Amino acid sequence: MNLILLDPTEFPDGDRARAVLAGRRARHASEVLGATPGTRLRVGVLDGPLGTAEVVVSAPDRLELACSFESGAGLDTPQDTLLLAVPRPKVLARCLEHATALGYRRIVLLRTWHVDRSHLASRVLEPSRLRAHLLAGLEQARRTRLPEIQIEPLFKPFVEDRLEALLAAQRHRFVGHPGPATAGADPGLPRGEAALALAIGPERGFTTYEVEALRARGFRIASLGQNPLRVETALAALTGRLTGARTGDAGPDRT
Repeated sequence: MNLILLDPTEFPDGDRARAVLAGRRARHASEVLGATPGTRLRVGVLDGPLGTAEVVVSAPDRLELACSFESGAGLDTPQDTLLLAVPRPKVLARCLEHATALGYRRIVLLRTWHVDRSHLASRVLEPSRLRAHLLAGLEQARRTRLPEIQIEPLFKPFVEDRLEALLAAQRHRFVGHPGPATAGADPGLPRGEAALALAIGPERGFTTYEVEALRARGFRIASLGQNPLRVETALAALTGRLTGARTGDAGPDRT
């Protein structure tokens, strides 16, 4: 845990000057971080700013914190969208944490042809478990914005009827798919704060129909080579290449 996330309800006086922390995060601060009165901790308000807090009162399962926040800090994430074919439950849990840590503001969970119907009934998608994985991703990456989650059980009606409205602000669209590299620079890579959308298929990949349906709606193939990858590997590698292009540090040379 690299950040202690505070819910707005944990400020008894409502002014963000004093917070009362209990449960898992209080135990972690006490047992792992060694928090005692006077210890300073990195904190953030869920969907709010980042800051620091000084421990005022320390008990085994409860901390009282004096907080100070930086205006606007932690709120500058681009409006990126991840379209993720629902993987096996354990992989899904990891992908949710990875995607949140990587800064995606919206995660659309899709059932594609190679996704087993039972995956949409996974306990990972129960609201409490889903929230726990998203919070873990935020804590890891020192982010505060909780991503929106959208579940789409049917690929075709989603792509044909709702995709364009959903991605109205994202003209930079990519679909991860194994294939050969193509030569030449790609002028369509995102720059600065330009938002992007990335579609990642299951480990068996998207079908030809699904890839062509996405390409017909402005998605360009982003490939890491001919070999299929684990879902979480493709997610991390492609996101790194695409977001690196924003600062000119990197970019997918296989699109």
